[in-house]
Amino acid sequence: MDNVNIYEIIGLQGDTIYRRIEQLQLNEKIQIEEPKVRLTDKFYEVENEDVHLDFKDKLCCYQFFSGLLVNS
Repeated sequence: MDNVNIYEIIGLQGDTIYRRIEQLQLNEKIQIEEPKVRLTDKFYEVENEDVHLDFKDKLCCYQFFSGLLVNS
């Protein structure tokens, strides 16, 4: 069985990380753990010294962070 984030079962609105991503304003940048997240007019960008990833929507961006936390 894959690791599951409890918020995927009880609802994402209860997860602080999801709410922070959801509340991002255009061109605003926040830091979650080490990576920074920025909302552009096209993507949610996640970057640190090692990675620069683009996600098409907030759910995909959240799932990236969820995977980091569940697997750590």
